[in-house]
Amino acid sequence: MAVKFFIIALMLVPITSCSDAQQETERRIRALLSWSATADMVLDARAKMLVPNSFAALTMERCGKEIGSLSKELPTSPQDLADVTGRLLKTIGAAHDDIVKGRTDTVSQHLGDLRSIEAEIKGYSGAAQ
Repeated sequence: MAVKFFIIALMLVPITSCSDAQQETERRIRALLSWSATADMVLDARAKMLVPNSFAALTMERCGKEIGSLSKELPTSPQDLADVTGRLLKTIGAAHDDIVKGRTDTVSQHLGDLRSIEAEIKGYSGAAQ
């Protein structure tokens, strides 16, 4: 009887580990989406001229750093997720650079790109629900 219990317990450990890893990945994707939403709000506010360039640039810089850190903690599979987070970082970086250089005419384009990428990332998690 004790042997059967031990075998069942051993079989449950990998299931629990997978579940924990999946939950951690889900948490990181949600955090990444939260930082992306922050960038989205600031770009939207900047496009409407509601916040100054300096605030928008600092916020975009912080969002880029946090998203970069989180993306390093995501699993390497699926590769698509890594590609999408890479595009997210590039978009935020380009938006930051344009804001710093005073090119506010590109903010709307960056905002559209950001929203498209956010939608893709939501597909990798339960965040779309």
